[in-house]
Amino acid sequence: MIKLKYLLIAMGLIIISVPLNAQTEKELRLNIINPGIAWENPIGKITTIEYNIGIGYNYSYPDLNTMYGELGFQGQIAPFVDIQGRRYYNLDRVESGKRKSKKFLALRYLFYGPRIAGNVRTNENYSMAIGPTWGFKKNYERWTLLGSLGPIYYFDLTGAGNVFPLNFEINFGYRLKGNL
Repeated sequence: MIKLKYLLIAMGLIIISVPLNAQTEKELRLNIINPGIAWENPIGKITTIEYNIGIGYNYSYPDLNTMYGELGFQGQIAPFVDIQGRRYYNLDRVESGKRKSKKFLALRYLFYGPRIAGNVRTNENYSMAIGPTWGFKKNYERWTLLGSLGPIYYFDLTGAGNVFPLNFEINFGYRLKGNL
């Protein structure tokens, strides 16, 4: 599993390291589906880092609730921090009007704190996940629809962890500051 962690980190560094076109606008957004605030900041011509902090809905990762042996779908509402290093790859087509949504590859780090509500009884109050993801971001005047999916390696502080083959994110938010 240690090799998997290093592989994911290396993939993320490769994904966000090659600039091609400009993504120059900072964006501050209030998200609705997973309530929180997101700040996307450019760090290169086509690379950004997005910090998303809030209280969100999450499902239980199968190997993080082994202490209690519960089966089936388990969900929770918990505070989270979601950090994504993104590399956009179709900005020239968006600028020319051929595409409406920006596409990106990213390395995602997701941290969940202790649950506020839900039926998850995990081994540890804190869980983390890291992995590559593919996503899109589409703007409608001041509104933004955002989605991403990809495999993740999830773990907690007790040493439990595993790979989840397809983690997804969907969000809808209102841009307070950023490109229109």
